[in-house]
Amino acid sequence: MRARSQSNAAPAGAFMMQLCRHAAAAFALFCCGHAPAAPYPTEAQLRAAIENAAKLVQAEGLDLEMLDAQKVGLSRPLLAARLNLKSGTCLVFYNAKAEDGLTQFFETIAATDLPVLLTAIAMHEATHCVEQREAYVRKRFDKILPPGFRRDNATVQGYVRAVESGALERWGEALADIVSLLYLKQAAPDQWVELAQGVAAMRRDLARKWPAHDTSHWLYNIIAAEEDAGAITGQSLFETAFQLRRKYRPRG
Repeated sequence: MRARSQSNAAPAGAFMMQLCRHAAAAFALFCCGHAPAAPYPTEAQLRAAIENAAKLVQAEGLDLEMLDAQKVGLSRPLLAARLNLKSGTCLVFYNAKAEDGLTQFFETIAATDLPVLLTAIAMHEATHCVEQREAYVRKRFDKILPPGFRRDNATVQGYVRAVESGALERWGEALADIVSLLYLKQAAPDQWVELAQGVAAMRRDLARKWPAHDTSHWLYNIIAAEEDAGAITGQSLFETAFQLRRKYRPRG
């Protein structure tokens, strides 16, 4: 995998907001109480997780490229992603520099659980690229916009404004977290409930700090409806997540 020009990526304002969201998304995936603790992820482990996710998203016709965040001037921890509109490639940035706070959370994770959780994080990031492609390239606003948004005359420019306003932040994080949950069920069927509950608990517990990232309503309901956490026959994890996001959205 090699870095490419980033001049034709998703709109800059939306991109920076996505980076902030994605760092928190990665942060939220590390509240699973296991022991002994895993050390902070290394560059090799992060790259391996991205490679695992790349194999899984090939069926979506989406290529992933990994870039060292520090080398391109990004300081966000762990992983972040955006879609390069010119190449159609999902650019995933990794940062192996230990982050205070995240270090403490890694101490609660068993070393044996780290690979599957890191891949779940990479799948979370890939999901943001999938949704950006649906918006900026395919313009499938009926599919991606939440109920209550006018979709009959939606435009890319209007979507960008909604993203930059923060109105779609929680909606986007919900989709990415649902994909992570579906991946956990697929990859760790004997542990997925425990791991998913840890993710949901972190989202709930951090709601005061990051209210737009509280996706726990979706996650707890999907965990409870265990049959819905399996991929629908003939569909990818992403297509299933699009349906579950709408089905379990908060009411009222």
